[in-house]
This record gives sequence, structure tokens and C-alpha cells, in this order.
Amino acid sequence: MNIEKINGFWVPSNDIHRDKWIDGAKLMQNKCIIKFLEYCDTQSKTFRTVLDIGAWCGTWSRLMEPYADQIVAFEPDKIHFECLQRNCTIKNNNRQQAVGNEDKLVSLTNDDFTQKKRIAGPGDIKMIRIDDLEYKNIDLIKIDVEGYELEVLKGAQNTLKTVKYVMLELNGNTENYGSSKLECIDFLKEQGYKMLMKAWPDKVFYRVE
Repeated sequence: MNIEKINGFWVPSNDIHRDKWIDGAKLMQNKCIIKFLEYCDTQSKTFRTVLDIGAWCGTWSRLMEPYADQIVAFEPDKIHFECLQRNCTIKNNNRQQAVGNEDKLVSLTNDDFTQKKRIAGPGDIKMIRIDDLEYKNIDLIKIDVEGYELEVLKGAQNTLKTVKYVMLELNGNTENYGSSKLECIDFLKEQGYKMLMKAWPDKVFYRVE
């Protein structure tokens, strides 16, 4: 499978959005991250370690680079990871892994665009838990895993005790894994978080001190 550079960014050549990107369409749903970065500017917020879970080709990580000392980006898909490696190399520690609530091997669906790509079952891609990571001083976690958000959160319960901000994409795909948007929101509330802002399909939560 080929990749190509469109408007300064490496992307898969077979993505169904390719022609729209060439015509100038945005590479991602970025309303919430732009809104959040405006908040960071007004509040003089910076971050030590940031986790980008479900990084795709690195659009979110690229925007976060000026605000973070280190970004650890997780992207399980081989082609998306190749693009991520080319797009984000300055502050990123990129890992070709899935993230969930188990240490196991998984596979992905074969869909041709990121909004459909998801965990399919057993395979050869390593899945890890956030709580098992060696990284310290994690201030912000972004999770965009096409419906697998609750499992990622469950695997991060210890880490969430100190994380300041969590950004979740909640677009209804959670039902594909037997959970719901409300369950994800309630889970974070139980961990001591409140909602800071939202811009469909994303929501940002902050830890109540």
C-alpha cells in the first residue's frame, strides 16, 4: 500500500477521503483540539508527557507539539504508523501498539478510512494497558479509538489518579463494543473528572483538585 504527502502531511493513498484532502478539506475533525489549544494559550498551559492514543497519522500530535515536552503516540495500524513516523518525529515517541484493558495480541479491520478501522479480534498486534507504561508525569491523555474508549479507560485507572486532562472522541462507536458514551463519561466522573469543554465528537475533562 502506498502513502503520499498531501498538503505537507503523509497519509495513506487508499483512504476514501484522499480527493477531499487534495481539494483542501481538513485532515481531521479538529474543532475540539483547536478550542482546547485556545484554552491552553489563555491559561498558559503546558504539559510534561502527553499520550496520543489512536494517533492515526499524527494530526493531533502535530498540533500538540508546541505545548508538550514529550508526546507518546500509539497507532496500531501499520500504514498509519508509517505516516505517523514521517509526520511526527521531533517530540514523539511513537509506538505501533493498540491500547486497551488487557495485555494480548489483536487484529484490526481492513477498512479504508480511519473512522471505520477498529479492533477485530485475535491477531499479531500487541495491545497494552496505560497502567503498565513506564512513562511518568503524564498530564494529558487523548483517546480516539473508534469505540474502544471505555476499555482504554479501564486499563488506565491508576494513571488517571494524577492525569490533569483527558480528551475523548465519543461519536457513537462505543456501542460496537457493548458500551456507551454515557458509560465513558460516568467512568471519568467516578475517577474525579468534570467536563471542561466539548466540540462534537470530542469532549475534554479535567481532574478536580
